[in-house]
Amino acid sequence: MSNKEQSFFHDLVYYAITYIVPMIVGFMLVPIFTSNFTTAEYGQYSLINASVGLLGIISVNWINVAFIRYYTNDEKDPKEKQLITVSIVALTAIISIIAILLYIMSALGVVNRIIPSEYLWLTIVLLFSANLHSFFFSYLRANRKARFATILTTITILIRFGTFLLLLSNFNLSIGAILLATIVSDIIYTVVVLIKEKKHMRIIKMTSLDLAYVKEYFLYGLPFILILGVHWLLTLSDRYMLEFLRDSSEVGIYSINYSFAQQIMMPLITIFMSTAEPILFRKHRTGTTTEVNRVLNNIFKYFFMLILPAVIGLSVVSNHITSLFIKNDFQEGFVIIPIVSFGFLFLGIRQYLNKSLELVKKSKEIANISLVAAGTNIVLNLIFIPLYGYMGAACATLIAYFVYFALSYYKTNHLTDLRIKFSSDHIKIILASSIMGVGVFLGNYLPIENVPFLLAIQISIGVFLYLISLWMMGVITEEKNKLIGRLKRKGS
Repeated sequence: MSNKEQSFFHDLVYYAITYIVPMIVGFMLVPIFTSNFTTAEYGQYSLINASVGLLGIISVNWINVAFIRYYTNDEKDPKEKQLITVSIVALTAIISIIAILLYIMSALGVVNRIIPSEYLWLTIVLLFSANLHSFFFSYLRANRKARFATILTTITILIRFGTFLLLLSNFNLSIGAILLATIVSDIIYTVVVLIKEKKHMRIIKMTSLDLAYVKEYFLYGLPFILILGVHWLLTLSDRYMLEFLRDSSEVGIYSINYSFAQQIMMPLITIFMSTAEPILFRKHRTGTTTEVNRVLNNIFKYFFMLILPAVIGLSVVSNHITSLFIKNDFQEGFVIIPIVSFGFLFLGIRQYLNKSLELVKKSKEIANISLVAAGTNIVLNLIFIPLYGYMGAACATLIAYFVYFALSYYKTNHLTDLRIKFSSDHIKIILASSIMGVGVFLGNYLPIENVPFLLAIQISIGVFLYLISLWMMGVITEEKNKLIGRLKRKGS
């Protein structure tokens, strides 16, 4: 295994922990939410959360993309040190403007159905804390400080969980409790990073800036407002449509079940990409097209090997697993989980296809693809939601994600030599996942009434069938040989 591959898997382990801990805490929160919130209350929280996400795209997420692309922590390139200063100044200025506009719109009653006036100031403070947290996480990623990021994220997630429980039980807060807990954890995260990295975060005087370099930096990032904004339309705009075309209760049922699937799927997607991005960008600067393609396709193979069986397995056991976590009226929405899980599969594959376009600076093409997919989603939601409610929203999302994937695949193959190449290994992974899915489905007929025990049996059957199938088909032959060789070296 090369040093680059060892580095990738080293970072992968840490980022896995970074995203798995929130996933576990998320599972623990689901029964708390569904026991203490009404469907309408959770729907309202989802709308506030979605709004913070949209405003975060405008204020910081596009900066994060540019920062990951340009910042390599190269001591020989003093221009990079400017990026920290200009990024923090820019995001602070943008959030301040947004906060003023939100206050004015709230006073005029324009946004009160989405952000009720009693939560306005909490939402504004959350905007500042969440965006600073987001930027400093990107800073740690760009510096390849996966271990530090993992430890800090784990600690602050647990602090948020504990603070939420404290506020919920002692102060009888609902939406306010989770907003306040998030703000507290964000502030702690930001302060710790600033203290730990203060030697590397020297503030640059504005008169010392290389304006041409800063301009190039922002021009690269700005198109991602559109790209990420369209991604928001794909993933979160259906909450607003459900609110205005149906009611807050349907928003709550849809959101909790969608989030349940998301908590399983998105960490798998994000872990790989968080690890791969800095490696791919650096390899692109120093390596050949062949080398970049090799790294990109190797990472994608392992991603596909993990994401597909997870989607199929979750779809098969969705009824049983949600019965353990989702309570009361929320539980009826489990039927959307298989639909949105397959949507996440296409969304995840699309991310790797679009990474090829990012590497060759074809971000406008990504924006065009995103617009078509978002338009598809909006039109289908307008048709399906009045007829089928949250089921219609789920189906619209799946179709839109597939359109996103298909267009990304077409554009990648026509605009760049950096591309994902589907091979016989991917077909074998599909076959192995299908075999696993049949085995897990048949487990539903076992005469076992204890749901946790039945799920444990089904998962065990699935893992066994999947690994054996991959082994028999020769997909993991290289990995098997490396493992055997490593064990022999340790034994000698």
